[in-house]
Amino acid sequence: MTPSTPDEHGPPTPSPEETPSAADTADTQAALIDLANSVALLPQAPPAEGEEERPEGAIALPVIEQDGTRYIPVFTTEDALLAVGGDPESAVRIPVVDLAANWPADDLWLAVNPSSEEGLTLPADLVRALPMVTRRNGQTGMPEQGGASA
Repeated sequence: MTPSTPDEHGPPTPSPEETPSAADTADTQAALIDLANSVALLPQAPPAEGEEERPEGAIALPVIEQDGTRYIPVFTTEDALLAVGGDPESAVRIPVVDLAANWPADDLWLAVNPSSEEGLTLPADLVRALPMVTRRNGQTGMPEQGGASA
């Protein structure tokens, strides 16, 4: 990649190699729309010994940390969850748009299918924007309940 070249009137402008193409931008937007309209599997660990049972309908947000960044992992298929040793039977199926609308913290990122080639990570501000992506594209925010997909 070629470094950015300074513009005499402002900050450096990206070289052509650094500027996303229209196709890349469209692909990214399509991936975000697909994600926002999908149902994800959210791994759930049983309560620790001595910990109270969670109330009916309550979910726990698992947090993993890598290189100082904290992530909430979700999986778009049972196979993706099984690949990392997760249990689809104990996972909660949740519309991604609902998870995004209630995103808990600015310092948490979303990790979609972590440890896979198709993995994707999103910062909190982009996660919180997912409900807007579905509304702008004529979606209601509630995807069909036919299983998880991305």
